[in-house]
Amino acid sequence: MLDLLNSLGVVIWDFDPTFFSFGPITVRYYGILFALALAVGYMTIRWRYKEEGEDPEKASNFAFAIIIAIIVGTRLFHCFFYDWDFYSQHPFEIIKFWKGGLASHGAAFGIMATCICYDYFWRKVPVRISVDRLAYCIPFAMICVRLGNFLNSEIVGAPCNPESPLAFIFTRVDGVPRYPSQLFEVGMGIIAGIVMFGTYYYYKKVRKTQMPLGMPTSLILVLYFAMRFCVEYFKEYQVAERIGGLREGQILSIPFLAIGLIGLAISLFGPWRKQFAIDYLGNHQIKSDSAKETTEEDDEREAEETIEKAKEETKIARKEAKEAKKAKEEAKKAKEEAIKAKEETKKAKEELDEVEELSMEQLEELYKKYKQ
Repeated sequence: MLDLLNSLGVVIWDFDPTFFSFGPITVRYYGILFALALAVGYMTIRWRYKEEGEDPEKASNFAFAIIIAIIVGTRLFHCFFYDWDFYSQHPFEIIKFWKGGLASHGAAFGIMATCICYDYFWRKVPVRISVDRLAYCIPFAMICVRLGNFLNSEIVGAPCNPESPLAFIFTRVDGVPRYPSQLFEVGMGIIAGIVMFGTYYYYKKVRKTQMPLGMPTSLILVLYFAMRFCVEYFKEYQVAERIGGLREGQILSIPFLAIGLIGLAISLFGPWRKQFAIDYLGNHQIKSDSAKETTEEDDEREAEETIEKAKEETKIARKEAKEAKKAKEEAKKAKEEAIKAKEETKKAKEELDEVEELSMEQLEELYKKYKQ
């Protein structure tokens, strides 16, 4: 893949970016590296959830939303700010993000919008909690994405002296010796990762505490955009020069760099230095557990009330059944008495009929007997 020109020492880069093709399906190394960055980022987020006392299983929905935000944000930012002339004429190419063309500035906007919705509006905790967790994912993502750009021979560096030991000729672009600016940004990711995780372990092992809330985000902003500002001088122009000879990427980096510096100052010397994620998450967890316990207590109380009510209704039903049985027996007894009274009435009537049939002589004779 690499041939060195003996005379100039220029690296000839003619790498095939296609990993494999199967019919209309083409898989590129860029796509594989991008997927790897997302997978490692997801595992990193789970690690941060566990480190800060939250259930790692809760990271799934958040990670999915972040992945969508990154893809959409980086793609749209690249299309609108860096190559709008092409995409305005070929709008359907915008959705083909696997072909390359993603802007890191767009990822920052997409991530921030997602974290605001997730933390501020839904969980009611500081947005810095989720942004800090994502800050640990960025170094490896930087390495994967820029390495993918290098394999794709895209976002190439500016032309350089052929005698430079850094000179590359990207034959799939042109035959001009250029700086491998993609590899410079791979180095940025390595440096950022060393500083980020070195600072994390310094706070954990030496200071025996966590990094202040907001410090990881501020640190990665300063590291990335400061280095990005410098590397822009070695990159091919993606858009025309702007104010003071600065390029588009440099102009867009300045606000993020300023935010990072301000955040670092507040984290080290301001009110953030005494704020830690676990404190807010502890309160959030207590509230969640309390709400859960309250719900369980309410359910238990409701179940007990239902059981008591059922017992009372059963008792009443038994009492009514007993009274109904007694009433039935009384009705039966009354019926029997009525039948007996009817029979006695019948008998009395028969006797009366017999008396009416007696003659006067028989009546006088009976009277005399009665009188004696």
